[in-house]
Amino acid sequence: MNLSNLRTVDAALTEIASAPASAAVIAARRFLARCVQGLTWRKVGVVVGYCAIYGAVLSHDPRTGGAPQSVAAYLLGLAVALTYFLPVFLVVTVAANFAPKRLAPRAVVLGLTVVVGAAIGFYLMTNVLGQLVGYHVQPPKHTRSLLPLLAIGWVGLAIMLLQERDAAAALAMHEAAEHRLDLARQMSEAQLQVLQSQVEPHFLFNSLAHVRRLYQTDPRAGRTMMHHLSRYLSAAQPALRQTSIGLGQELELAVAYLGVQKIRMGARLAFDIDVPNDVREARVPPMTITTLVENAIKHGLSPLPEGGMVRIVARLNGAALSIRVSDTGQGFQANLGSGVGLAIIRARLGMLFGKDAELSLHQNIPRGVTVSIVAPARLGAFTEA
Repeated sequence: MNLSNLRTVDAALTEIASAPASAAVIAARRFLARCVQGLTWRKVGVVVGYCAIYGAVLSHDPRTGGAPQSVAAYLLGLAVALTYFLPVFLVVTVAANFAPKRLAPRAVVLGLTVVVGAAIGFYLMTNVLGQLVGYHVQPPKHTRSLLPLLAIGWVGLAIMLLQERDAAAALAMHEAAEHRLDLARQMSEAQLQVLQSQVEPHFLFNSLAHVRRLYQTDPRAGRTMMHHLSRYLSAAQPALRQTSIGLGQELELAVAYLGVQKIRMGARLAFDIDVPNDVREARVPPMTITTLVENAIKHGLSPLPEGGMVRIVARLNGAALSIRVSDTGQGFQANLGSGVGLAIIRARLGMLFGKDAELSLHQNIPRGVTVSIVAPARLGAFTEA
C-alpha cells in the first residue's frame, strides 16, 4: 500500500471518528439554545432592578454589615438580593422551556422549581457570599427561613404565569384575526371570480359570433380576428390567476382586445397608447386596462355611427402610478360607473393597494369619458403580503 492510500484511509477514519463528536456538539448546542430560550436582557434588567430595590431595604438592617444607609451596606444588600433571586430566576426560566404548556401542571412544576431555586439561592446567600466578602452574612428577620423568600418567589411566578396567559390570549386573538382576514380575502377573490365570469363569456360569445359572420362574408378578416382572439385568450387566462401583473403585460392584453374590436368596428375604432418603457414595469391588477377599454368601446364608441378613439396614457409621478383611459364617445350616461367591470377593478385595486388606490371618472374634452387610476408605484415582481 502506497503513501497516498494510507493518507486516504487515515482521513476517512478521522472523519468517521469526528462524526459522532460533531453530532454531540450540535445536540448540545440545541439543548443549550432551548434552555436559554426566553432569557432576555429585559427580564434580567427587571430582576436586577428588583434586587436593587430589595438591596436598599436590606441596607437598613444592621445584620447586613456596615452602618445603615451607607454605600457599603447598600452594596452588600444588593449582593445578598442578587445572590438569592438570580438563581431562582435562572432556574425558573430554564424550567419554563421544558414545563407542560397547560396552566395547572405548569404551575405545579414551576412552583416546585421555585423551591429548588430558592434553596440554591438561600445556600449561596448564607454561606458562599459570606466567604467571598470575608464576612458571615446573617439573614435579616424576614429571611431567617425559606418561607418568606419562597412566598416572594411564588408571587413572582404567579405574575409570570399571568403574563404568559395574557400573551397566549393575545396571540390567539391575533391568529383568529389573521384567519378572519384570510377568509375575507378568499371570499373577496371568489366574488371577483364570479363577477369576472359574468364578463368573460359575454365578450367571448360576441367575438365568436362575429368570427362566424366574418368567415361567411370575409374569410380573411375572420382569420385575422380569430388570431387576435386567440392571442388575447392565451394571455388572459394565466393573468387572471395572478394578484398583479406588469403594466406592459396588461397593455398586451388591451392591444389584443383592441385588435379583435378593430376587426369588428373597422374604421370606426382608432386607438393610441402612450406609455413609456419604464412605466411598463409597474404592477397593476390583471384586466384593469382591458376592462376600461371594453367599457369605453361598449358604452362610448359603439352607440355612435362614427365611432371614436380610445387613448391609454400612463405615467410615474414620484411614488405614484397614474393611468388614464379616455374615449371620444357619447359621454356620461345614467348608469355609467355602476357596472360589473368597474366594480371588479375597484375590488382588485382594493385587494392589491388597500385604500392607497383611487379610481375616478371625468368628462373628457371635447367629448367622451376619462377614467383615471392613481395607485402606489410598485415596480418589478410583487408578492402579496
